[in-house]
Amino acid sequence: MGRVAQWCRVARVHPTALDALLAGVLFLVSLLRKALGQLRSAVRAVRDELTTQHGVRRRDEEPTAPSEPAPSLNRLDALVECFAAGQPVRWKLGGQPRPLPSVVDVAAYRIIEESLTNARRHAPGAAVAVRLRYDPDGLTIEVRDEGPPTGTAGAGAGLLGMRKRAESVGGTFSAGPRPEGGFLVRAVLPAPEEEAG
Repeated sequence: MGRVAQWCRVARVHPTALDALLAGVLFLVSLLRKALGQLRSAVRAVRDELTTQHGVRRRDEEPTAPSEPAPSLNRLDALVECFAAGQPVRWKLGGQPRPLPSVVDVAAYRIIEESLTNARRHAPGAAVAVRLRYDPDGLTIEVRDEGPPTGTAGAGAGLLGMRKRAESVGGTFSAGPRPEGGFLVRAVLPAPEEEAG
């Protein structure tokens, strides 16, 4: 109680000094609060990124059988041929193909693989078109089926997995029914020419 009374006397005798001190303390508190908020946001973003990266990496790094080659767009012919056995699948290439960073190459292959799996599941027998376009900034993937007007249903685990895979390499992902019928999956994956290989 004595200290409070002492501060009150100081405040009456030197009001501007106390105001300046109080303003300084409040300013420091506001800076600390802002810094803590930014730190919390940064920690949350890093945690989310590590969770996403770890989840995708664990699936990509599962040991494969010795006879099974690693997922790569170099094996796109074999992938399309496998799906074409029960469904007409055609693919088209645009731009100048080039080596991609391995994480982008694997992500692209897996997105196409999952898109073809979804087309087989939700639009059996419908024609499917796969389009790859290389440009100086990266790779665009489009997989579209000619299924019924309702197209592939919902935002299932496959679509969420593809979105996470695209975003894990800094890309974008969209999927949904086409106005003229069927379903379209589109991913844009960054892979600047100077980072190829």
